[in-house]
Amino acid sequence: MIKKIAEIINRKMVLGKFFFTIVELVRKSIIKLLRFILRLIILLFNKIFRVIRKILCYPDRIIAIWARRVMAKNTPIENKIMFLAFQGDYTCNPKGIANEIIKQGLEYPLVWAVKSGIPRSDYPLELDFVKYNTYTYYKQLASSKIIIENTNILERLGFYKKPGQYIFQTWHGSLGIKRLDGDVVMGMRWKRIARNCQKDVDFCLSNSSFETEVFESSYWKGVPNLLTGHARNDVFFLKDEKEIQKIREKVYKFLGIEQERKIFLFAPTHRDNVSESYEGLDYEKIKEALEKRFGGEWQIVIRLHNRLKRRSKRWLKNQPSYVSNATFYEDMQELLLCTDVGVTDYSSWIFDYVLSGKPGFIVKLGIEEFENQRGFYYPIETTPFPIADDHIELVEKILAFDEEQYKKDVAKFLEARGCMEDGHASERIVAKIKELMEES
Repeated sequence: MIKKIAEIINRKMVLGKFFFTIVELVRKSIIKLLRFILRLIILLFNKIFRVIRKILCYPDRIIAIWARRVMAKNTPIENKIMFLAFQGDYTCNPKGIANEIIKQGLEYPLVWAVKSGIPRSDYPLELDFVKYNTYTYYKQLASSKIIIENTNILERLGFYKKPGQYIFQTWHGSLGIKRLDGDVVMGMRWKRIARNCQKDVDFCLSNSSFETEVFESSYWKGVPNLLTGHARNDVFFLKDEKEIQKIREKVYKFLGIEQERKIFLFAPTHRDNVSESYEGLDYEKIKEALEKRFGGEWQIVIRLHNRLKRRSKRWLKNQPSYVSNATFYEDMQELLLCTDVGVTDYSSWIFDYVLSGKPGFIVKLGIEEFENQRGFYYPIETTPFPIADDHIELVEKILAFDEEQYKKDVAKFLEARGCMEDGHASERIVAKIKELMEES
């Protein structure tokens, strides 16, 4: 009797556990479903809100463009030069051109657009400043005879250009392998920007026959190209030891390291996908390989893309003392001048760095995804850089680096792309500016 009662109780307990499990599964499923529905509702409302906001902003944008156009028409042009660098710092080609104008003692008013109310870069005293998207900003644009930009800033704004004004497109890359937006984005927005580029830009500044072809195929079809070289690359041909030392002191002070240390720079490109993330390397093994192959003490310096400045603080914190974050260093070319070995995935900076003759490497991070989203102008294997499939192979490539073969490959690469950089680009560009300024 007792045994039967025990069996009944046991069966009821088993049934109870089974029933409880079913209920718990149902409860969790309902919660997941409700969460999914809630996320769907939030996503839907966000999309509706964005559409409403765009609709409400559209009349305001039209009025703003109309008002700027009226102001521009009523603003006389002066013999003034305005500089627009998308980085918001004193850097890139606009910096090189401004420096040459100041060096030659030309008395043109020079206006530099900044993103913050107070300029934070190492600007020369000869510059005047104006904050982006203010009334004074558009007033200065309307009154400048020459405007120098390093990406299509004005063409996105719907800038009203008057007869007698000249726009120099200096861009911010040169022999780079990755395709520009104009060659991969074919929507209505691209067509509008390309149309504005072709209508308003007077000169594209090129450093090679290859770059001239890229300009023609992307945004600037039919726009005259000036084969001047890039002002930012003149730094690689510096002969003045005092000037070189001044730059080195500035870079090493920013990094907080002794000048005896050699610099290994890792600077990957940005990704077009929304979930853009940082993929690091095995810095300890790289440091050991560098010491073994090239000797000396090494500092691993990481510079993420300008778009990832804020995130770089989180991604690169708690690193060993031999790893530095240079994402906030304003002038990439100065950093490259002090770099002893450089590595990227597909960023165009390494195709400026190649002019230095110093070792450069490519590591193929997420190459399939990158090829599908952006793509290359030419096979990556035709670059002069040793190519690694992953972190482990990069170490092997560093240890096996052949300096003589690398020099031959660099010379062959530059000749094949018709590169004419010689350290006098800024002089040629300023000569053209003086010619235009002397026009009545």
